Amino acid sequence: MRRLRDRLNHEYWPWWLIYLPVLPMYLWQAVRMRRAAFFTNVCPAIDMGGFFGERKSDIYALLPEESYPKTVKVVAGTPADMVIAQVRSRGFTFPLIVKPDVGERGDGVRKVYDEARMLEAMDGHRSDMLVQELAYGEHEFGLMFAREPLSGRTVLLSITGKHFLSVTGDGDHTVEELLSMSYRGDRQRARLRTYAAPLLERVPGVGERVRVEPIGNHCRGTIFWNAEVLRTPELEGAVERLIGATTGLYYGRLDVRSDSEEILRAGGFTVIELNGVSSEPGHIYDPAWSIWRCWAELVRHVRHIGKISEQLHAQGVEPETLHALVCRCEVHFGWRLGAVRRILVLFTGSPATRPPRETQVRPGPRQVPLRP
Repeated sequence: MRRLRDRLNHEYWPWWLIYLPVLPMYLWQAVRMRRAAFFTNVCPAIDMGGFFGERKSDIYALLPEESYPKTVKVVAGTPADMVIAQVRSRGFTFPLIVKPDVGERGDGVRKVYDEARMLEAMDGHRSDMLVQELAYGEHEFGLMFAREPLSGRTVLLSITGKHFLSVTGDGDHTVEELLSMSYRGDRQRARLRTYAAPLLERVPGVGERVRVEPIGNHCRGTIFWNAEVLRTPELEGAVERLIGATTGLYYGRLDVRSDSEEILRAGGFTVIELNGVSSEPGHIYDPAWSIWRCWAELVRHVRHIGKISEQLHAQGVEPETLHALVCRCEVHFGWRLGAVRRILVLFTGSPATRPPRETQVRPGPRQVPLRP
């Protein structure tokens, strides 16, 4: 019965159903601004405002160097010996994180323990990859923020806590068998077999807690919970100082790690990633919440996007055109939307209706190299 209840929980509903209440808000704002892709100017320092397809390396370059782990970019096609030399020259020590420079929802992210596994994690990827020092800390959180363009004030909108996919041993069953006992764990078994088979075959002792998945993404089995109890003036101040030290970031989510909840409360954390306008307030997937509370909280966050977009537009920061958004979908997802593009050109004229990004009022990303 519990397995069925878990399966029917809104955290496993299709995304379009979760975002149903956002549609009227989007349509109203698009009509008011006469810009179908109005949301793409909310973070002008990020390509497409961080809607999708942005490079993580460009986003890291916007942040203070001390705020995130040391990172090196490996260009696609780099020979294995050069990759190893590049990583060694930075003085990195394992374990490390390997992830695509362009990617969403934890796709392709791996924690690796030696050079052989590092190369294995990169194998098959045709795009640039990032190798990053591990951000130590047993706890991971998502910090949603909104920054007012006029005052420059940053508001901490919400805090999401994350419980990594784990099992508790009974001395009889393997990790995989323990995972199969819950709907959440059972969903992850096929994926984990591709790179964590030895772990799945382990038989944990009685009461032994085993963290099966070290990456804190919902699609990888992580439980998201509402961590509003961790809000303090110190944490709010730390987020405001961090975002205040950047240019062109007005809405998004900081994924961070901290050694403890107490340290997070004191404003201590390391940034793992920063996501732009398409950021989700992860706590809406709290299993203890109803769908009505999920929808109310989602609307509370998304309403900031239209307000920020309007203020930036008044300052001369134009959103991307719908034509540009369609073209990006073709490149990023491999969709064939030629007919849609032709219709857009027919009804809107030349797709080049906005000034180049570098001529707009708000500057783009600072040309700061990744940390050496």
